[in-house]
Amino acid sequence: MVNTKQRFCLRNWYHQTLTKSQRLFLTVFLFNIIGLGFVIYNFYSSIDINYFGSPFINGFTAIGNFTNQSSVLLFFFSFFFVFYPNNSVLKNERFLVFCMVYTLFTFFTGGIFKDLVDQANNRASFSQSYLASGIYLQIINPIVFIFAGYLRFIFNPIEKIQNYSKFILPGMIYPIIYLIYVLTIPLIYKTPDHTIYSVYGNYTNVVTNRNMAITVGMLMTFLYFPASFILIIFLIKKTNNHYFQIAQRKAKLNA
Repeated sequence: MVNTKQRFCLRNWYHQTLTKSQRLFLTVFLFNIIGLGFVIYNFYSSIDINYFGSPFINGFTAIGNFTNQSSVLLFFFSFFFVFYPNNSVLKNERFLVFCMVYTLFTFFTGGIFKDLVDQANNRASFSQSYLASGIYLQIINPIVFIFAGYLRFIFNPIEKIQNYSKFILPGMIYPIIYLIYVLTIPLIYKTPDHTIYSVYGNYTNVVTNRNMAITVGMLMTFLYFPASFILIIFLIKKTNNHYFQIAQRKAKLNA
């Protein structure tokens, strides 16, 4: 009897099964695995300082951090894009656009730039692990992912990108939920030392800076995020349409 089963060959899978953009995101996936490692470390380090007789720190602030959440989303996108490219979660490029917008927010609001300046000027002292996590999750991971996101439409352009509303309306669900979380957490979360916990410090502390916190939250959610969606989708459309036309012309010449 002839054995018709073919042994899996990693080299053939990489060169013959994966598209050019999938091979790109396989590299991004490796970056995202490191990012996920930092997320897990951040959670672990937040509960590692517990000691007998002290109030228990439950790691909630690490879970509720937008940087950590967006990093997990990047990991899942790269995983599905490389290993399950036909999964419905990737339909119409929405998940990719969402991740690009969310990680851009992480890049601008993560706070690591300020921390590095404060550290350099001796205004604050942070551990090397904290700075390494911040640099990777708030600078390296977002830049790599966003750059790869645009290259995806250069390497494998598609026929049509959906209208702006198809991305913005569902894409705003997460920021709105996070806004509610950011504005309510100072009121309901009790830290072990009984101080007020605010995700973005004074900017979102509704207990001591109510008007500013609400104003900042509303502007970031209903002005910044829609503007980010519009900018990223506009650039994606321009990039995709240009390279799709080039691919079409090449296909006609080779026909």
